[in-house]
Amino acid sequence: FFEVSSGASIRGSMTLLDRVLWTSVLVVFVSGLFNFIIHYVLGLQHLTCLGGLGTVKPLVEHQFARDVSYVFSVTQQLEKMTTKYQLVEVFAHAYLGNILVIDQSVQITEKDEANYHEMMVHVPLAYMPKAKKVLMIGGGDGGAVFRALQHDHIEHAALVDIDMRTMREISRKYFSMLYQAYTDPRTVAYSFDGAEWLEDQLADEANHGTYELIMADTTDYGAASSLFTDHFYAGLKRLMHPETSILVLNVDSPSWNMDTVIGVQRQLSTMFKYAYIYHTHQPTFLSGHYSFLFASNNIDPMTAPIDWSEWHRKKIPTYYYTPEIHYASFMLPAMVSRHLTMSGRLSSVTTFP
Repeated sequence: FFEVSSGASIRGSMTLLDRVLWTSVLVVFVSGLFNFIIHYVLGLQHLTCLGGLGTVKPLVEHQFARDVSYVFSVTQQLEKMTTKYQLVEVFAHAYLGNILVIDQSVQITEKDEANYHEMMVHVPLAYMPKAKKVLMIGGGDGGAVFRALQHDHIEHAALVDIDMRTMREISRKYFSMLYQAYTDPRTVAYSFDGAEWLEDQLADEANHGTYELIMADTTDYGAASSLFTDHFYAGLKRLMHPETSILVLNVDSPSWNMDTVIGVQRQLSTMFKYAYIYHTHQPTFLSGHYSFLFASNNIDPMTAPIDWSEWHRKKIPTYYYTPEIHYASFMLPAMVSRHLTMSGRLSSVTTFP
């Protein structure tokens, strides 16, 4: 009896195992068929980031040169508008906050825009504690101008953006902190193509030598072709203060677009005595690595003294920038520095914080 019962139990167990096995096979088959239909028949990608069908489609930024995509599981599309100049979108994200996207390229997020804007502004202004006038070409979100106006010695900020009215409204609705650049009485905003505005300014010699800091912040290096020519840079140079002035450009990722970074540095080194690349960590940009170019005829960022007591006097709240980060940003990876005409060296630094 024991053996019969045991045998019956074994046969019953085998039947149960067979059912489990076949059920598992069926589940795998159905899952594979479902994914095939979704990905190849319906063309829906990144389904796992959707949280199921019927939810908000994820924001996907694709870097074609490297064939890499970043996927943001956004909770809502807050804005989408096609202007005369660009496609502007704003998305909400649970961790990153609001995300500004222009022509399908992430520009800023509330979470880490400070990494970018603080480095673009505080690095050059640390050398010029008495600077009074700044010029921003592009940067219509207001982030860089907002940071510049945190320096109490700045008396005038000119902001020139080809789609300024759109960007001002986007900033007002979704990036209220940056919008303070527009409400500050020291700001004068121009809705102009940067290259055309520059030619208009240069026509009046009274404008020559006006600005201590000039920044060019474009959506993508190479996209606005009129802003990346020797003629344009030469024009900006004529607007720079002859004794103390700096030009800062946003460039590209040193990790993924090294040729662009090298090319820009070499181009500007033929026009300025000092042309240094400095970099920052930008987690929400493709590669997470970004760079700027520091150009000047009278300020060498490695040897020019910085009055750090003056920096601390201002008590500017920062999220990313510190005096230590300031110098560290000029120290570049060997894969980049070996190809540049000049690059930062720690041994050159004369004033530590």
